[in-house]
Amino acid sequence: MKRKLVKQGAATLMVSIPAKWAKQHGLDKGSEVEVEEQANNLNISAKNKQENNKISIDVSGYTPVINRILLSLYIRGFDQIEVKFSDIKEIKSFQKEVINQLIGLEIIKQSNNIMLLKQITSEKENIDELTKRILSIIDGMFEELINAIKEKKDPEIVIEIDLSINKLVHFCQRVLNKQGYPNHLHETQIYMMLEQLESIGDACKNFALEIKKSQLDKKQTEILEKIRSLFNNFQNLFDNFRKEKEIVFAKQYEEIKKEIKNKNNLDHELQYLSKLIIELNNYLLILKIN
Repeated sequence: MKRKLVKQGAATLMVSIPAKWAKQHGLDKGSEVEVEEQANNLNISAKNKQENNKISIDVSGYTPVINRILLSLYIRGFDQIEVKFSDIKEIKSFQKEVINQLIGLEIIKQSNNIMLLKQITSEKENIDELTKRILSIIDGMFEELINAIKEKKDPEIVIEIDLSINKLVHFCQRVLNKQGYPNHLHETQIYMMLEQLESIGDACKNFALEIKKSQLDKKQTEILEKIRSLFNNFQNLFDNFRKEKEIVFAKQYEEIKKEIKNKNNLDHELQYLSKLIIELNNYLLILKIN
C-alpha cells in the first residue's frame, strides 16, 4: 500500500498507519510503536507487550511429540512458557534431553502438574555473526571426521558436535523470529539456510555412525576432503560473495559429483553431503543476486 507524507512544522514529515492494523494491535492515540531503519525500508512495528511473550499450554496426552511442541514455542520466541501436564513422566524426556539444548531457557518453577519455563539471557545478537559461528562449528566437524578416519579413531566427538550445532541453530531461529533480519525480504532465505545447516550437521553425524560400521577406501576419504573444501568455499562466499568465487564453487561441486560412484552406503552419504552444500548455496544466491 502507498501513503503520502504530510509535513508538520519546519522539518517533520508524518505518515498515517492503516486503521485496521492499529486496531488489531490495540494501538490508539498516544500508543508507542517501534521504528527501525533498514536501508531503503522504514519498519514500523507494534511494541511487544509482555503478555504477548507468554503462553500457557496443556501437553497432556501429546506424547511422543511434547519435545517438538515445546521446541517450536522456544523457536517462535516466547519468553515464558507455562506447561501443564497430567503425568510427570510426560515431561521427563524434555527435562533430561531437550532443556539443555535451548540457550537461555530455564525451569524456574515446577509442581506436580505445572512446569514454568523462562528465558533468562539477553538475545541481542547479530544473525550473520551467529550463522558464521555455526559454519565454523560445522567446519570443525568435518575436520574431526577426517582426522578420525585417518587416525582410525572413534568419531564420537562428531556426534557430540552435532548437538552444539542444533543448539545454536535453534537459538538463531529464535532470534530471527524475535528481532527479524536487517532486510526483512531475506528472512525466509536465512531461515531456510539455518535449517539446511542443521541438516548438514545431521549428515556429518550420520556419516560418523556409518564409518563405525564400514571402512572408507582411499578415494572416498579424498572425496570427503574435497567436500570439506567445498564447504570452506561456501563459508568464503557467505562472508564475501563474488561472482568469480561462485563460478569456482559451482564447478567444484560438479567435479565432486562426477567422482562419487554410488557403490555403497558411504558413497550415498558423500553424495548427500555434497548435495546439501550446493542447496545451501542456492539460498545464498537468492540473498546475493539482485
